[in-house]
Amino acid sequence: MKSAVTLLVIVILASVIRLWDIGRLPNGLHWDEQDTGYQAYSLLRTGRDYFGNPLPVFPHSFAEFRTPVFIYSTVPFVTALGLTSTAVRLPAAFFGILFVILMYALGSLLFKNLKIGRLAAFSAALSPWHVQYSRQSVETGSALFLFLLGFCLLVRGIRKKTFLPFAGLFLSLSTLAYAPLKLFVPLILIVFLFINRKSYVINQQLLIGLSLFILIFTPIFIDGLIGKSGQRFRELSILTDPTVSSTVDNRRLTQQLSSGVPRQVGLSPRVIDRLLVNKPILWAKTFLENYFHTFSTQYLFTIGDTQLRHSPGRETIGMLHLIEALPLLVGLAILFTTKTHSMILFWLFLAPLPGSLTRSDNPHAARLLILLPALIFTISLGLWQLTRWVKLTIPVYLVFLAISSLFIYNYFFSNYRWESAKPFQWGFDAAISTSISESPNYDRIILDFKDDSAIMAYLFYTRFDLVKFQNLQPLANVEVTPGLTSRQFGNIYLLHPGIRVWTNIHLTGKNLIIASADQPLIDQIKPVVNRIDYPDSTPAFYIFER
Repeated sequence: MKSAVTLLVIVILASVIRLWDIGRLPNGLHWDEQDTGYQAYSLLRTGRDYFGNPLPVFPHSFAEFRTPVFIYSTVPFVTALGLTSTAVRLPAAFFGILFVILMYALGSLLFKNLKIGRLAAFSAALSPWHVQYSRQSVETGSALFLFLLGFCLLVRGIRKKTFLPFAGLFLSLSTLAYAPLKLFVPLILIVFLFINRKSYVINQQLLIGLSLFILIFTPIFIDGLIGKSGQRFRELSILTDPTVSSTVDNRRLTQQLSSGVPRQVGLSPRVIDRLLVNKPILWAKTFLENYFHTFSTQYLFTIGDTQLRHSPGRETIGMLHLIEALPLLVGLAILFTTKTHSMILFWLFLAPLPGSLTRSDNPHAARLLILLPALIFTISLGLWQLTRWVKLTIPVYLVFLAISSLFIYNYFFSNYRWESAKPFQWGFDAAISTSISESPNYDRIILDFKDDSAIMAYLFYTRFDLVKFQNLQPLANVEVTPGLTSRQFGNIYLLHPGIRVWTNIHLTGKNLIIASADQPLIDQIKPVVNRIDYPDSTPAFYIFER
C-alpha cells in the first residue's frame, strides 16, 4: 500500500510538470510539431498523409519520411481538441507520464527492489532532460515508452515464462517509432539474452517473441538502410559527409608541405600520408569525439544541449541534476566492480552509438534519450548504496533534489518562455493570421521567414483543406520577381528560405511584406505598417508595404 501511494504521488508530480500550460510552453510550435499535427489532421480527415498516400507506414512530409507511431498517436487528440498546439503536444506528455510508471516497474524488476524502483521513478519525474521532450511534439518519447514497455515485459517474461510475444511486439515497434532505436534495440536484446542465458530455456513463448520481433524488425531495418525511412540518417551520417574528401586532401597536403616536400602541381600523397590520413580514420575520429562528448560533465551536469529546443536553459542547466553526480559515480563504481547489474553497464555503453554516427548537433539530446533510463538506474543504484553507508542519505538527497528542481522549473516556467520563443518559431501564427486578414486589401501578401519555410505554418494555422492540398501536388515554384521564388496560395506568396535585402527589392502592384526581423537592413525600411514582437518585446517580424 505504501509503495502504491508513493508511486501515485510521484505520478501526480510528473503529470503536473508535464501538463501545466503545455499548449503555451515552450512558446510557439516548431516545424516538426506543426508537421505532426497536420499529418494527424490529414489522416483524420482523409485517411491519407498530406501528400495523398493512404494510411502510410512512413508518412511523407516535406523534409523527410516520418516515423509513424507518434503521428498516429496524435490523431485521437486532434479528433478531440482540433488542430491546436495542446492537441499535438498532449501525446508526448502522456507518453512521458507512462515513462515514469515504467521506470518504477523496470527498476523494481532489474534490481528486485521496490525502493530502487521508486527512486528511479522519482528521478524520472523530475528529470529536466525527459520533461523537455514530454512538452513538445516529437517522436523520441513514444519510442522510449515502447522500448521500456517491451523490455519490462521481456525481463518479467524470462523469469515467469509469460508476456514474451508482447515483449517482441513492443520492442520491434519501438524501432519503428524512432530511427536511432533500429541499431540500439537489437544490440541490447542480444546482450540481454546472452547475459541471462542460464536463466531461461528455449520454449514456445520465447520462440514466438523472438520470431515476432524478427518478423517486424527486419523490414524496418532494411528500409532504414536503403529505403525512404533511412533518408534522414543518410543525410546526417558521418559516412556521407561531403566535406570528408576535401578535408583528407588538405590534411595530406599540409602534412607533406610541413615536412619539407616542395610544392608542385600533381603532388601525390606519400604512403605514410595515405596510412595516417584517410576517410576511415577521419570517420573514426568523428565517431569517438561524438561518443565521448556524450559523457562530458558539461553536457550532463552544467551546460546541457546547447540547442534551446533540446534543453530548458541557455547554457545554464545540464541534462541531469548536479546533485545526481555523486550517486551516478557510486553507481558506476558498483557496475564496473560487480557483475550483478552488467545489463545496465551495457545499456550505458550501447545507447550513444546511434547518435555518434551522425555529424550534426552532437551531443543531440533527442537521439540520446534512450541513454536516460540507464543513467537514472545507475543513479538510483548508487543512491541505494549510499544509504547503506549513511542512513540519512535519502532524506538529505531528496531535499537537495527538490531545491535543484525548484530552481530549474522556476527558470523553465518563467525565463524559458522568452528563450524558447525563437527556436519554437514564435510569431509564425500571427504572421499567417495577418496574411489571411489582409489578403483582400493587396495584390500580393509576401511572407519571408528567412531561414525557415512558411509553408508548414501556413497549412497548420489555416487548417488548409486537405483534399485541395493533395490535389495541388506537386506544388509549383512561382517567381514573384526575378530571384524571388515562392509557393503560392491565392495572392499569398510563401518565399523559400534565404537571405534577402528588402531595401534593394522592387515589386509591381500593391504588396504587403511580412519579413523576419533577422533579414539584413530590415529595420531601415520605412514606414513600417506593423510589427510582430517576441514575448520579450524584441521584433520577430516587420510588416511593411512595397
